[in-house]
Amino acid sequence: MFALLLAAALAQAPVVPVEPGPPSPARPPEAAPPAAPPAVLPPATHELFQRIQDRVAQVRIIERRSGTRSSIGSAFFVSAEGHAITNYHVVSDVVLHPEDYTAELVLRRGGDPVPARLVDVDVVHDLAVIRIEAPVAHFFALEDREPPQGTRLYAMGNPHDLGTTIVEGTFNGLIQDSLYERIHFSGAINPGMSGGPTLTGEGRVVGVNVATMGNQLGFLVPMKHARALLARAVAAQDVEPTALLERVRQQLIDNQQLLTERLLEASLPKQPLGSYQVPGRWTPFLKCWGDTPHDPEVPYTVTNYQCSSEEDIYLSSHHRSGVVAYLHQHATSQKLGALRFSALYSALFSQDPDTVEASREDVTNFRCETRFVDVGGLPVRAALCLRAYRRFPGLYDLVLRAATLNASTSGVDTSLTLGGFTAENARRLARRYLEGLSWTK
Repeated sequence: MFALLLAAALAQAPVVPVEPGPPSPARPPEAAPPAAPPAVLPPATHELFQRIQDRVAQVRIIERRSGTRSSIGSAFFVSAEGHAITNYHVVSDVVLHPEDYTAELVLRRGGDPVPARLVDVDVVHDLAVIRIEAPVAHFFALEDREPPQGTRLYAMGNPHDLGTTIVEGTFNGLIQDSLYERIHFSGAINPGMSGGPTLTGEGRVVGVNVATMGNQLGFLVPMKHARALLARAVAAQDVEPTALLERVRQQLIDNQQLLTERLLEASLPKQPLGSYQVPGRWTPFLKCWGDTPHDPEVPYTVTNYQCSSEEDIYLSSHHRSGVVAYLHQHATSQKLGALRFSALYSALFSQDPDTVEASREDVTNFRCETRFVDVGGLPVRAALCLRAYRRFPGLYDLVLRAATLNASTSGVDTSLTLGGFTAENARRLARRYLEGLSWTK
């Protein structure tokens, strides 16, 4: 509470004596002012926990051959028919390998596991709907109202298989300039709490636990995405596992199309780098950094400028998608001759570029083509490489490497990395990216 400030002017006013006079007539007593309403305090955490704990369950992913758990997460009930919300990444093994994995829920500590069926997924927002066959007595009603920033919230889940847990934190609104919408929750979300609810003191769900960066930095999926997925899941008929895989593919296709249009509609600003101009911060969701290492023993200078989306779409524990990133390296030297600088520059170009995380099970090998191209009068050597997604036909990862060839002791080596685009869209973005290169004599 803020301290009350009392006026001091009356206490400091001069005292003036008053002559006695006739007594004043009696005055009726004044009515007392109305009492201030009591402050509304959030409920005690233990009271909230006792009231809603049976609406939160542990998700167990079971490996069929051994019959044992391979991973755990959390879920919360959202309908009387047994529908529950969780994260896609919690149940991804069931989506990708339904012949090897199944899901079950533990409804209360020490209770028997209940088989759960995967109903629908939203891979872009990392959500899934699962369902048990038995009806449930208590569940959360999903609303679409965000509380004021600073509101006290409560995250629930099953961290590290320790049983249902409740954690206090603070609502800090949507993350600004985010590619995929996330709520910033100042509270601890630990492994195993993924897919659990974060709610207000009144028991209203604000978001779905999805990720953490530690140090009280947690992230939630906004409820509007959970509401949309639940409405579709309730209305849909039973979906075969292969149909879920195709649904994921279509969601990835739709998402990369929106992302491509968003990038192509935006102007590509140019960032000065020595005597060159390179693609700068293309859209607000990209975060950019620059650095020049200083080493007096090295006879050349390499200045780095890089941008990335810092976000991705989880497909599996070893496969990410939906990535946009690029790196520029400006190399120059006043001490190396043209021949030695050419060797240095060739070494920069031959370095393996960063690629999107994926395994041989997920993608093919890269296939590359190298050309010498003219970019507005600037000679450039460019190598464009594509690799295909095995499970999701029509999607590719792209790596573009390019190096300017106009100077003997300076140049820019640049690379663009795209994850999960159609080949046509990846090439369109690569062409626009190359157009961002220029040189000032």
